[in-house]
Parts: sequence; C-alpha cells; structure tokens
Amino acid sequence: MGPSLLSGFGVAMLLRVPIGIALAAASFVALWFLTDVPLSIGAQRIVAGITPFPLLAIPLFVLAGAIMNEGGMTKRMLDLADAIVGGLRAGIAQTTVVTSLVFGGISGSAVASISSLGRILIPAMKQRKYRPEYAAAVMGAAPVVDPIMPPSITMIVYGVVSGTSIGALFFAGIVPAILYVIMLMLVVHFTAKRLGFTKEVMQDIKDINRIGTIAKEDRAKFLPSLWKAMPALLLPLLILGGIRFGWFTPTEAAAVAVVYALIVGVFVYRELTWKRFVYAMADSTLVVGLIMLVLACAQIYSWALTAGLVPQAIAQAIFSVSENPVVLLLLINAVLLLIGMFIEANAALIILTPILFPIAMSAGIDPVHLGIIIVVNLSVGLLTPPVGIGLMLSAQLAKVNLVQAVKAVVPFLLAGLVFLLIITFVPEISLWLPRVMLGYAG
Repeated sequence: MGPSLLSGFGVAMLLRVPIGIALAAASFVALWFLTDVPLSIGAQRIVAGITPFPLLAIPLFVLAGAIMNEGGMTKRMLDLADAIVGGLRAGIAQTTVVTSLVFGGISGSAVASISSLGRILIPAMKQRKYRPEYAAAVMGAAPVVDPIMPPSITMIVYGVVSGTSIGALFFAGIVPAILYVIMLMLVVHFTAKRLGFTKEVMQDIKDINRIGTIAKEDRAKFLPSLWKAMPALLLPLLILGGIRFGWFTPTEAAAVAVVYALIVGVFVYRELTWKRFVYAMADSTLVVGLIMLVLACAQIYSWALTAGLVPQAIAQAIFSVSENPVVLLLLINAVLLLIGMFIEANAALIILTPILFPIAMSAGIDPVHLGIIIVVNLSVGLLTPPVGIGLMLSAQLAKVNLVQAVKAVVPFLLAGLVFLLIITFVPEISLWLPRVMLGYAG
C-alpha cells in the first residue's frame, strides 16, 4: 500500500490539488482499493487527529497573535527593533530579522509573521531602494525563526504526535532561535555590503562613517521604544514563566495569551476596537482553518502509511546503511530537507514523526533534540522551492518573480543549512535550557 499512497499523493500534488485534499484523497483511494478497512474508519481518523486537547493551543496562539497585531503591539515591536538595529548597515532589513524573533514569541507561525510584517516591512525596504527580490528574500528568511521560537505551533504538533513534553520543546527552542537570528544578521550585513547598500539605503543616517554602529538618534529613542513595547515583550515571558513555575500548561498558556492580548489592546494601547477585533477573529479563523485541514488529513495519511508498514520498511532501509548516530542524523536531515521541499511543515511532521521517532530512539537520540532537528529542517523548507510557502508569500508581497526571489535567498538558505548542522551535532544548544529551567533529564 505504501507505493500507492506515495504515488497517489505525488500525482495529486502535480495536479496542484490543495495539500490537505491531496493527503485525504490518496489515503481514501488506497484504503478503498487495497484494503478491507471501512472508509468510515478513515473519517474517524480525521476527526481523532484534531481532537487532542494540546492542539487547542494552535487556534488560541494564532488568535493571540492576530489580536496583538490589530491592537498595536506589532507596531511597537517594530519601533523597538528599529531603535536597536536601525542604525546598522541595511538597518530596515536588520529590523525585519529582529522583529521576526519577537513576533515568533507571540504568534508561533511563520506564515502569520510574513502576512503581518511583510505588508509593512517589504514596502519600507523597497522605498529605501532595496531590490524587490532582496526584500522578498529577507522577509522570507527572517520568519524561519518563528517555528523555533516558543510558542511554536510546529512544536505543539510534534509534542502531540510524539508524546514529548511541549514545555521542554518550548524552552529548547530559545537558544537556537537566538543563534539563528545572529547568523541571519551577519548574512544581511555582508550581503548588503556586497550589494552596495550604503547612503541610498541609510537615508536617515547623516554621517555615513557611522554605518555599522547604532546612530545617536536611535540610542536616544531606545528607552521610550522599550517602555512602549514592554507589554508586548512581557507576553513570551508570561507564557514561559507560567510553564516553568507550573501555573498553567502550554494549552492553558495559549488561553492566557488571548486574554492578555485583549487587555493590552483595549486598556493599555487602546487601539483594539470592535471592528479590529472582528477582523482579527476572521483572519485567524482562515489561518487556523488551513492548518487544521492539513493536520486532520495528514493524520489519516500517516495512519494509512503505518497500516501499510511503510515506517518499518524505511527504518530497515536506513539501518541497513548504518547504525552510527552521526550517519543516521545526516540521513534524517536529508530525508527531512527533501520532504520539506514538497510538503507543508505540519503535514510533513505528522507523516514523518512516526517513521523517524523510533529510528532516533533506537540510536539514542534525545526526543527533544530530535524535535528541534525536525522543526528546524521543516522551517528551512519555508525557503525551498517548489512549495517554499514562506518565500512564495514574500515574493507575492514584493511583487517579484519567484525565480528572482529564489536566487536572492541563496545566501540565507546556506546560512540556514549551516545552522541546521550546528543544531544537529551540538545537542547541548537545544538541551541546555530545558535542563536548567525544567530539570529535563531526557
């Protein structure tokens, strides 16, 4: 049944069938023609796939991000990021990178970040004479950090599928997220220097000799910007602190995030009107609907693969190559990068986790470390064609041809691959903070 499932899904993708429908169609066709399993079982698997309580955190975190965006928090975070890095070479691009880190700690969704921030930052970059394809590349690469930075929707899905602690995964993502942002800022600096981004881009800096340092006017506005952004910055601390001290579970933290975003938007910033709240609800409903459709249909596809003994066959093939953990990690990365080029991250995660998890456990790989490896791989997949939904959305917002955007994103993609290798072979980067904060023992 495995070849039928894989070929059916591949044909559906070539016909440009939406990924959720393609997964479900391939599964039902295989079950109908190759098994005696009643199709009602398939329907039950779809429903069961989205009923686990921890998955409730996904719509709540998405809603919290939408409310914060409409309530004025995003604007204040942009001002703060601009005050911190706006005086660097290609300051608006650096602001994009830093803002994505903070926004990732609120929405947990790269697509949400690109949709929200891209409408502001891509026109700002183009106004400062950035090439449209470069603006698209920066906006596509920066939110790769969002699925890594807690609260992460992708980590929630991995935790549910694998039975791994979501709290430990959240803490495990913090240090890798910061490392990725530092690497991306270096890439922005050197690519901007190579492309000659100097005076025409840094229009707001009078003394060009100060490029590479924070301008005095930026330093002067740092403290006011920090004060105004403080309510927004407190939310990730509230979420992680609540999990650390046992005040609430990750799912309950999502509900707290919604209530907190409402209070700040209405009573602190006073920008969240009823009209904006309705818009936030509608926008988050669309995003959540797409995510849940893919998750539900990926569940039946994963179940059908397992019923067809595909995970066992793949595990046997991988172990036939080598049982060395280093080689296994390289093979796992290669599989994930390949799959990430064609399948949306959450769907790929549900399909691949039941396959890769037993392999990793038998090789002694920590489940939290494996989760970070999978999430980083599938986050990099946001930039890799032909699916590359992050880069595709950025290119649309920048009104540039996708081929041009792919060429411009190559340096950022290479940085992502180097980052992936570091995360893979230095597990302490991911495991240190869960051990310190939660006493995680693996």
